[in-house]
Amino acid sequence: GPNATEGVSYTLAILLCLLAIPALHCAAHLGIGVVNWLATVLVQPRPLPRMDFRDGIPPQHRTMVVVPTMLSNPEAVEYLLEGLELRYLANRDNNLYFALLTDLKDATQEVMPGDEELVRLARQGVEHLNQKYEGHRPDSFYLFHRPRRWNAQEGLWMGFERKRGKLVEFNALLRGAKDRFAQIVGDTTVLPEVRYVITLDTDTQLPRDSAREMVGAMAHT
Repeated sequence: GPNATEGVSYTLAILLCLLAIPALHCAAHLGIGVVNWLATVLVQPRPLPRMDFRDGIPPQHRTMVVVPTMLSNPEAVEYLLEGLELRYLANRDNNLYFALLTDLKDATQEVMPGDEELVRLARQGVEHLNQKYEGHRPDSFYLFHRPRRWNAQEGLWMGFERKRGKLVEFNALLRGAKDRFAQIVGDTTVLPEVRYVITLDTDTQLPRDSAREMVGAMAHT
């Protein structure tokens, strides 16, 4: 009857909608792949001029690689430390340093249960890395950790300005500002001599010797 026909049509419409979602997802990925491929074919690369730092970054171009991130759970802290170590192993240089810029997840109060343990794990992890590679240099690794601040607009305790705020306050620290970070691990006497900062996302790698290449390009300008 008509009701049965309407029911079948309604079911088919739902199935078509459900099938359309993965189809659109696949089409979007295909489109991105095509655009990326066309970009490599149609746009000629223009290598940047750079200084030849194959023998190492000079002291006057001392650089710090920073990863603005968040301490969310013990597994995440371990992942952050492993990533920092891998970037270091691929880019060992006497004038290149590696740091985590951290804060904690947004919360309804300034201090939450488990905060202290996460910060402790991050501190101990960075200290362990410095001890592990002290034969190369005593302080290759750093931790700069911020406490939460009250954000009236959001109605939450959170890291000031999140990722952007971490970078702003780190730049201020390099310029001599005090009390921007609650916890610091590493030799702070090096900070005034840092000329360049390379910022990476949590899941961004740093291929072998790529930091040296980037510093060479920056030093050429």
